[in-house]
Amino acid sequence: MTAMNHLFDLLEKILGSESPSVELEIPEENFNLLAVRILREKAKQEHKNLTLKPTGPRGKRLLANAGEEVLATPAKVSLGGVGRFIKVPLILLGLLLALGGGAYALLYWLPQATVTLTLSPIPLVKEIAVVASTEATSIEVAAGTVPATLRTVEQTGEKSTPATGTATVGEKAKGTVTFNSTVANNCAQGTKVKEDSSGLTFLTDSSFSISASETKDISVTAEKIGSDYNLASGRHFAITSGCDNNIAMEGDNSAAFTGGSSQQVTVVAATDQNKLLEDLEKELIEAAKEKILSGAGVDEVIVDTAIKNEVIEKIYSHDVGEQAENVTLTLKIKLTTITYKGSDIQELVAQAMAELVPPGFILFPGETIIDPLDPQLSEKTLSFQAKITAQVIPDLDQEAIRNDLSGRNLESAEQYLASLSDITAYKLEIWPNLPEPLRRVPANKDRIKIILETKED
Repeated sequence: MTAMNHLFDLLEKILGSESPSVELEIPEENFNLLAVRILREKAKQEHKNLTLKPTGPRGKRLLANAGEEVLATPAKVSLGGVGRFIKVPLILLGLLLALGGGAYALLYWLPQATVTLTLSPIPLVKEIAVVASTEATSIEVAAGTVPATLRTVEQTGEKSTPATGTATVGEKAKGTVTFNSTVANNCAQGTKVKEDSSGLTFLTDSSFSISASETKDISVTAEKIGSDYNLASGRHFAITSGCDNNIAMEGDNSAAFTGGSSQQVTVVAATDQNKLLEDLEKELIEAAKEKILSGAGVDEVIVDTAIKNEVIEKIYSHDVGEQAENVTLTLKIKLTTITYKGSDIQELVAQAMAELVPPGFILFPGETIIDPLDPQLSEKTLSFQAKITAQVIPDLDQEAIRNDLSGRNLESAEQYLASLSDITAYKLEIWPNLPEPLRRVPANKDRIKIILETKED
């Protein structure tokens, strides 16, 4: 066994002793004066009386030297070269003591250990009624009430999208038809005139009257747009409606009809406006929520399904059916909701579920999930059923575990952790990562960190 191992074993005995007096046997081999000094310093810090017993002649000489050096006073005589010879060991001893104190300080303050304890949780699921009220000033467990804040934010934005509708636009053809009638006839404006071969319909531009055996030139306009209505001359037309006696009227065109045209263009569709409104409104709501959170703090909770959204202003750059390549929406919304602090709801839940936690157990912190079901927003309150999914774990005495672990070597620490009945697994990490014989849990319990985690069976 090395000198360092001997030293650690003896230090552990000092730390583990419950008696005010400690008696230790000094190893015959691999031990030195520096180790003796460290043991005495540690016993002094622990307020314990230390007795060191040798196990052989070398140990006796070591303890005798240690005692002499502690008690001896340098003689004030001039010894010349002999005096200088005596001073050298004393200087070396001082250096060793300083180094020993530094080594001990490093052994006490430098190492750190992380202990991860895995526990098997007991699941708990419960629903409780919660009211987040702007009039409440404190948590009221019996009423299920937590303090809340009314939040109102206005947000304005603009968004554009390509138009996707199509429409046919153009001009209607015009021409003149020379009518004759076998009887006197009166015809209204908009009388329908049909060309025989094409079946295309035209409308008279004005009302007119015609005598028996009279001919009359009447201006007509195509019923619809398009170049198909640009008819050549010499076509025959018949009246289909609009005259007193429709069958008595017929006519021809002596000149071709002209002016008819059509083309496909892009126009704003109703779906364009609806999609634009939906997307921009969603963006503005998210921006308004961020504004609320940034002004209220990271612990503020916003229930997404409990937000009242009011459109204050909505302006489209183009109407539905209007020719355009793009359509733009300028939108202003007002968002109103009631928020509460996550820490308040966690505290309410912890108190409300305390009666469900078995003795010797606690709610596992940070693992409680709260889902607000069916939220109802009013002027001053936000009410909902809180579905609580929690985990219950054994109430470990972490301070006692730190005390019991401090100063142990790796093997002893692992045996201790394995003996804990409330855990299902453990992981021990010690820094610095020295060779196993030298690795120990820090004697300073403040350098031992305990992490709890859960794992269901």
